[in-house]
Amino acid sequence: MKKLIFILVVLMLMAPMTAVMARNSGHWGYGSGRDRAGDNYLALKFGAFMPDDEADYLDNGYYLGGAIGHNVNRNFALEFGLDYTYADFDDYFDDSYMTTLGIPVTAKIVLPLSDQLDVYAGAGLGLYFTNYEFDVDGYSYDDHDTSPGVHALMGADIRMSPNAALNLEVKYTDINEDFDEDYYDDLELGGTTASIGLKFMF
Repeated sequence: MKKLIFILVVLMLMAPMTAVMARNSGHWGYGSGRDRAGDNYLALKFGAFMPDDEADYLDNGYYLGGAIGHNVNRNFALEFGLDYTYADFDDYFDDSYMTTLGIPVTAKIVLPLSDQLDVYAGAGLGLYFTNYEFDVDGYSYDDHDTSPGVHALMGADIRMSPNAALNLEVKYTDINEDFDEDYYDDLELGGTTASIGLKFMF
């Protein structure tokens, strides 16, 4: 997992430089393609999930996500997403894990740096369905809850063709789960996701 996180961070740092170099070399000739692509898009992402520092009972996990968005104008977009995270509890808990399915809504400010590169930042609200399976010393238990959450993100889209782009994104989500059992009161189940994916414009 640490290797995956390192690779994603390196990609986030290298992508803008790669895009600028490609533009200067003239390798990508899609400047007019931006006008031909539609105002709607579909994004598919995968990456690493790093739980909040207060959630020391959880190991790092993985993230899968998707989103449908609309570019209201050149500098503003609205997006509806679907996020899934999985993380195991630490070694003290045998065969115990947590999953969260989120439905976030995001407003994004987009800054075009070139015909091939957009960077963006955004924030929004979401609804999160959390479930965990708990097993220790032969005792099994499962529970689930639904809670609101907030998130903030930043990322980059690197145009590969008039209708497709490489997407790199880092997102922090704050979810405060309040399970019925007193022992699990106010579990901090949010965290940071670092992802890489593809974005299709139509």
